[in-house]
Amino acid sequence: MLGITVLPEYFQVEGVETVLRNCQEVAGATAITTSPYVMEISDAANGRREPPIDAGAGSVRLLDRPLWGKRELYMKTAPSFQANASLYGLTCYQPPSANEMTARDGKIVQEAITGIKQRDMEAFFQIQAAIPPGYRVQFSGVKAKDKPLLPNGKTVENRVALNASLASEDIFQYQLALMIDLLEQYPDVDGIRIDWPEYPPYRLDSVFLDFNPQVAEQTFVKQDYEFTTIKDGMHAVYEWLHGGLCIDEVNAVTRPIDLKEMLDRKGFLTTCLTWLNLKKDLVTNYIRRLREGMDSHGFTAKKLVPHAFPPPFNKLSGLDYGAINRYADHIPVKMYTMHWSMIARFYLDQLGTRNPLLNAQGLISPLFGLLNISDDTPPNAIEDVFYPGPNDAHMPTARVQHEKINLAINEAAPTPIAALIHAYGPTDDFRRRFRLAYNASDNYAWINRYCYLSDAKLQAIGEEVRHGNV
Repeated sequence: MLGITVLPEYFQVEGVETVLRNCQEVAGATAITTSPYVMEISDAANGRREPPIDAGAGSVRLLDRPLWGKRELYMKTAPSFQANASLYGLTCYQPPSANEMTARDGKIVQEAITGIKQRDMEAFFQIQAAIPPGYRVQFSGVKAKDKPLLPNGKTVENRVALNASLASEDIFQYQLALMIDLLEQYPDVDGIRIDWPEYPPYRLDSVFLDFNPQVAEQTFVKQDYEFTTIKDGMHAVYEWLHGGLCIDEVNAVTRPIDLKEMLDRKGFLTTCLTWLNLKKDLVTNYIRRLREGMDSHGFTAKKLVPHAFPPPFNKLSGLDYGAINRYADHIPVKMYTMHWSMIARFYLDQLGTRNPLLNAQGLISPLFGLLNISDDTPPNAIEDVFYPGPNDAHMPTARVQHEKINLAINEAAPTPIAALIHAYGPTDDFRRRFRLAYNASDNYAWINRYCYLSDAKLQAIGEEVRHGNV
């Protein structure tokens, strides 16, 4: 399988046949993912930036394929369909109403799905896993009661992912209703890909989610965990990281085993392991209930495809490949290499600010080693850890990408792992990253996303696939 994510605005701008010809005939795609909305240009006061700004770090990103002649723009969206309101009776969240944009342009999504199937490709929808209304990452209508919380009861500021708490019943019921609605209204779709069905650890604070009170009310939490004890213990870990680090401890951490030994010496290891296991159970339970909900509504043949962070980030996000494998058709693992340096920089800035007596530059090597994000020796200066611009090659990652994909394959077996390859970046750099990830995943991959696939990149994909260079 070689899939490409094509968001609907490109069918609107370039036309269905042009896009599908590029994906299938030029690049060799066998599957296409789109989303159930349409778009129009807006402004900064009323819209959201495209491409996504990634909490400010991604403001360097530009589209390879312009929209309405622009490589960056502000946009607003509308659903491509009229929601079936009767499906949303068990949740306080309601889908956006169809409007004049829906009436004018909404049919393009069905036209795209029809065209995909006529070309004997698989058709998927991609939606957000826990961000009502669920169509785009930039738009979040999560209510205050459902936001994930830190151990001290506060929210995380300037998050990249605006996910809700996976313990919220209102969030779950909305998500299931949306999926059933889409499968009923678009019966030709083969399945649904859900993005961020976990706790994305982009920010260091996000690693410490989720202590929303609704977590404590989960049946499995009441039975298996002492929630208050874990909350208090993780608050102590958080405080230690935000002012209690010393240089000798940091210099001793070069491998994950070193971190475990340090946590054990501090008396934090049992708390941390218990907390990560609880988070894993939260994520697994959420995905399990979505699969069971699809089945109970008669959609057993439709595929559920949860996206996942790569190792070791998935341990922090709560998504365990082996725990969810029975509920997933396949699991796309994100090889978003530009995000790895962004995450490292976010962590470094926060730890350095909160530990002023610590030489923050000394954190770089331990952090790069623990996250396993580059083949090269880590840089010496924090300023050299940054989100790459459109013309910047990403960090060298041939070895670490193979390691991450192989680890995921082994843990998810027998469910397939798909490499989810990000197309952002220079053509030659993308070609190398595509080749190694496609090969490592045994030619089973998704590319995110069409907006970054210039004509040269589309041609490069086709050359790699058709000429056996993978």
